[in-house]
Amino acid sequence: MKRRELADRACPVSRAAAQLADAWTFVVLRELFLGNRRFEGLRLHTGMSPRSLALRLAQLVAQDVVVRVTPDAAPAQSEYQLTEKGLDLWPVLVTLRQWGERWAGPWGDDGPPMALEHRGHGHALRAELRCAECGEPVQARSARVVPTEQALRERAAFAEAERERTPRRTRRAAQDPAPVPPGRPNRPDPA
Repeated sequence: MKRRELADRACPVSRAAAQLADAWTFVVLRELFLGNRRFEGLRLHTGMSPRSLALRLAQLVAQDVVVRVTPDAAPAQSEYQLTEKGLDLWPVLVTLRQWGERWAGPWGDDGPPMALEHRGHGHALRAELRCAECGEPVQARSARVVPTEQALRERAAFAEAERERTPRRTRRAAQDPAPVPPGRPNRPDPA
């Protein structure tokens, strides 16, 4: 399966990944949320080459995540601004940031390089996923996926097409490895 085909799947995660699943995309979005809106500022703070940044911004514009605004009086001063669709990515970035604080360290003695503050309240801000109906915090183990009939059909058809497309010898080589014997951890021993 090619990456561009992800957008054709009947799955919101696949379709979102087709638009956003690229490390540079999230770095550019971080800068836009930090208020960095001009090309040169984005380039300097992301470390991207001008060509890569221009391509990534063009993709974000084409996907209506970002809009390029060019003032009539100063066309060289164009800015990139988040659209409503782009602003809806804020919780995704905050959650990704929190995951990075926990799992992508280690950080120095001062902790992660930036803090998030609840504007007007003066305290640290941490995102938490809550159920809109009852208000309870939600985690992976407290949710259940209920696929629609359409999703079940699409998944079955996709798996069958992949099975037919994949040569038999490749399928055998890709099968799950032998099970781990009881009492032995399912991970490499630390060195």
